[in-house]
Amino acid sequence: MNPTESRWLHTALFIIVLLTAGGLRFTALDSAPPGLTHDEADHGLDAAGVLAGVRPIYFTVGYGREPLYDYSTAAAMLVVGENFYAGRITAGLYGMSLLVLTYLLVRHWSGDKWLALAAVGAMAISFWTVSTSRQALRSITLPVTYTLAALLMLAGWRLSADTDPPTYERAGWGWFVLAGLALGAMAYTYLAARIMWGVFPALFIALAVTRRGSVGKLWPGLALMLGVGAVTAAPLAVYLLNNPAAEARVGQLSGPLDAFLAGDPAPLLVNIRAGFGMVTFSGDDLWLYNIPGRPLLPPVLSLFFAFGLLAALVRIFTPYAKANTLPEEHLRRGGLALFAVGTTAAGLIPALITGVGASNVRVIGMQPGLYILIGMGVSALARWAGQHSGFAAQRAVSTIFALILSVTAITEAQAYFGTWANARDVRVAYHTTLVETLAYLDAHPQIGPDVALSTITPGQFHDPAVAAMVLRRDDLTLRWFDGRSALVLPAAPQADLIYPEIAEPPALLDPPHVQAERLFVLRPDDFNRRVRLATITPEPPAEAALARFGEALSLLRADYMLEGDTLTVLTTWRVDAELNAELVLFTHAMAGEGPPVAQEDSLGYPTSSWVVGDTFVQMHRLTLPSDAGPITLMVGAYTRPDLTRLPVAAGGQPAGDAFPIGTLP
Repeated sequence: MNPTESRWLHTALFIIVLLTAGGLRFTALDSAPPGLTHDEADHGLDAAGVLAGVRPIYFTVGYGREPLYDYSTAAAMLVVGENFYAGRITAGLYGMSLLVLTYLLVRHWSGDKWLALAAVGAMAISFWTVSTSRQALRSITLPVTYTLAALLMLAGWRLSADTDPPTYERAGWGWFVLAGLALGAMAYTYLAARIMWGVFPALFIALAVTRRGSVGKLWPGLALMLGVGAVTAAPLAVYLLNNPAAEARVGQLSGPLDAFLAGDPAPLLVNIRAGFGMVTFSGDDLWLYNIPGRPLLPPVLSLFFAFGLLAALVRIFTPYAKANTLPEEHLRRGGLALFAVGTTAAGLIPALITGVGASNVRVIGMQPGLYILIGMGVSALARWAGQHSGFAAQRAVSTIFALILSVTAITEAQAYFGTWANARDVRVAYHTTLVETLAYLDAHPQIGPDVALSTITPGQFHDPAVAAMVLRRDDLTLRWFDGRSALVLPAAPQADLIYPEIAEPPALLDPPHVQAERLFVLRPDDFNRRVRLATITPEPPAEAALARFGEALSLLRADYMLEGDTLTVLTTWRVDAELNAELVLFTHAMAGEGPPVAQEDSLGYPTSSWVVGDTFVQMHRLTLPSDAGPITLMVGAYTRPDLTRLPVAAGGQPAGDAFPIGTLP
């Protein structure tokens, strides 16, 4: 094949790879994943907040999150609107950027366009990379900024063949400055960036050891790159140092390390054993991000990865005198091999620490390295075939790999869009019942405008966040409550209460004054498949307030019943004002001056959903000790996290911070 034909074939194949990747990343964004997780919805809320002028350096919702993805999603919202599509499209664009950057990096570093094409061909169709490019999560920004930093750093290197062996020289300080900016930007992507940055100095050290003198003139450039990166990352670092509580996720994930430091290595060793096998043997065991147990690579790509890893290690440790390539090529390919191995190793560390659960996201930093090694495996095998059997054999290897990728693309797509996206546990994790309920509201404009939705997660950053990203109607006044422990009666002539199967009320909290009911059913194998909609005509409460709690809440009625040692308390409340704080209601069983002998503290109608004038019923259940003696029942309310009780007023007079509703003999 002449150079012109080779160039045209390569260009055509590269376009096919990009088109295939684009199709896998942007097709059916509303059905795969089949709904929306709370984390994805919270990203959307924060992005919408950016457009509204809320622009923090670190987002504290969801145990703490770096900001780059949310700011990127905000930009997408300017085009597609404030909905979940913006987050999915942003992830897809980052995924496509990773393909292009990886291609440019490999081609520039190795000088081998076919090696670059093989690497991104595998990356384009893999279940793992497709899934991480479709989830509206910040993790996808890490490998993109990491690969960009590597590409910019490499642009600052110029290979000099005038020395023996060859060496690198600086091509300009500006490239190292830009690389440092990209390196610093990594800090604003994802937690694993705190590991991945170390690959760059490690690469220089490894090159200095295995290719003596090759990077001697580049050390000042590395120092500049690291310095600029540190300055760029400093604002976030300072914030986190001053606000350590913002990083709740770090404490949640550090358990095995803490146990190891305390003298118990067992949890860490278990995670290490599982982590090393996740690439080719057994991977992430959560449906949330994977088909449980499915390794990162399918078997056939695992073989190319293993061969590429072996070829990379041989290349790294083969001296110039024994290499079967020119010294310049040996240096270039050895550097790429070091980068790929280092990237893969560093990216795997989070799984070695925390285990394979949810690791498909945590090890995302290794994506460029892993697929470069696959490309190196294909390249090494093709070279070996060419050296032993001629050009036709070399071409045959490339053709076979292309056919393998074509078949693998089909099987990987079936695994993702067919098996994973339709699995029952995936539909549960992505709140498909809620999403389809919201679609039902969109399709039935006669429902509303006053609607109350029962859910097991009614908090501001849970199901309401999903609705904010999915629901198209803007004429609804939504309330969110947990129907298992509360009943909301909107201050409206008519209202619609919606109960999914997992949040149906007990008989004591069944809605009154029901005028009509309808039922819609999801898939037969869904966990939460039935949704009941009750249209009610709430009656205004006739009772005068027994007591007021602050300015926000009035107690209208209190009822209780004792069955055996179980006391059920029903308190009826009216919302008098909005409250910009998380509130908890309590019922305490007091026997004398000491602490409560029994209590329940909970609120099934969160303040974030309150509508002034609404009435709601809260149910508390207490288990009473048999020898408690006379008991006084006290109710009250306090705010979180400061645990400050609301002041109580009864009959217009201050009445402390709790109110008695009855006694038990």
